[in-house]
Amino acid sequence: MSHKLERRFADWNEYQQEFDANLKNFGLFLPGASQLQLRQKVDIELWLPGAQLPLPARAEVVAVFPSGAALHLENGPEILKQVSAKEQQLRQAVAAKTVSPPASPEAGKSLEAELASAPEITESLAPEPEPEEEAEEETAEESPESAEEIERKVSLSGADYSNLYQAVRKLSRPEKIKLAKRGNRKYLTILIQEGDRMLIRFVLQNPHLSAVEVLQLLKNPQLTTENINELARNPAFAQNEEIRYQIVIHPKTPLPTAMSLLVSLNPRQLGLIAKSKHMRHQLKASALKLVLKRQTDAFDL
Repeated sequence: MSHKLERRFADWNEYQQEFDANLKNFGLFLPGASQLQLRQKVDIELWLPGAQLPLPARAEVVAVFPSGAALHLENGPEILKQVSAKEQQLRQAVAAKTVSPPASPEAGKSLEAELASAPEITESLAPEPEPEEEAEEETAEESPESAEEIERKVSLSGADYSNLYQAVRKLSRPEKIKLAKRGNRKYLTILIQEGDRMLIRFVLQNPHLSAVEVLQLLKNPQLTTENINELARNPAFAQNEEIRYQIVIHPKTPLPTAMSLLVSLNPRQLGLIAKSKHMRHQLKASALKLVLKRQTDAFDL
């Protein structure tokens, strides 16, 4: 069941703090939402300072704390574009008021209505050239402390997600690497949000990594082609139907990998791929053939 929630920002300082801590990594902390359940899907309205209409978003609960819940925004890159565009327009409107006569309330509502009716951004995330990773030994150096010792140090920041997030961000790189390789799932979620390609590589080696974090990874724009191939080769994750689907539709998935997994998708997923306007045409055509073949086979039976 979907729950509709809202996050209102009283001023731009509050918004900027949340942006720096979470939003820029497609995350959002929702104070007072401790009643939510892990992995729950929710609809949320983002109210920027001075806005008369909210920006709607869809999110998944990735962590729950006594003070609130941590969310991961679905279609994060698109939502971030919309938030940034809205922020720019609202800030420009505020700046214009300092040099222009105040606009009528009707004009303000008209502007908000126009923004709300603007076409939704639906283009898929385009693959970006993947820079070669620098082979610096000191960069990949692990902390001599155990993951448990690092977790105890971080936990001293308290149970509040914002404090925990900031505590993890302040760790040294060797400590983050150790936590990525051996830390528990609560910390993996935060490390994934950082969008650091090297940390993601070590997160994939973590024995505690579950389908929840893998699905979060598959929505991270910093995921590389090699990361995706590694997930596709992992038999534990390849058994998960939703993971297979997300790998197939990911724009960075090599076509041979996507085609090899396509046959294992269910009819609904194949139909979504066949109808998509933003999917590679080879995948669309193959998905349509599979749908038609399965319908024919079912009719023959």
